[in-house]
Amino acid sequence: MNDPDQDLIAQAKIGNKPAFGKLVSKYYELVYAVAFGILRNREEALDATQNVFLKVFHEIQRFQGDSKFKTWLYRVAANAAIDECRKKRPVEPIEDEATFETHEVSPREAASRKEIRELIEKTMDTLSPEQRAVFVMREGNYLSYDEIAETLQIDIGTVMSRLFYARKKMAHALGWKLKDELK
Repeated sequence: MNDPDQDLIAQAKIGNKPAFGKLVSKYYELVYAVAFGILRNREEALDATQNVFLKVFHEIQRFQGDSKFKTWLYRVAANAAIDECRKKRPVEPIEDEATFETHEVSPREAASRKEIRELIEKTMDTLSPEQRAVFVMREGNYLSYDEIAETLQIDIGTVMSRLFYARKKMAHALGWKLKDELK
């Protein structure tokens, strides 16, 4: 398999810390996005991201190159976040309004956006960790079904099923909200 990270991986396997640092720099945002998408909490996602890279640093010798490093890293990140999600208690996420509002909007529009965001958050919390992982990988990171199946080591039919039910829950929740607004 032709992996663009092959040289960095080879160097990291022999203990070259700057080479591993380049891998971390290259994939940090990706790992954080996967963790945040599944955990839905900034602090937990930051912790999970750090833990993923510590795990990868200690286990990089186990990477055989059967898949691309990016795919392997995605799998490690998704599995770590799913495991953490199963362990944690439900907690209301802290929301930073400044990250969502980039231009001036009417108070009514701001309230409506906030209500929709809260509805999306609540609905995401009702998804199983496995559904949430597939949903985030597809809708948030735009991975193909094949990439998701390879990353999570599941059948493509399972990917499609989990995505179907996740989308169905999201559409149902948002559909009711949009129907109410149109009345």
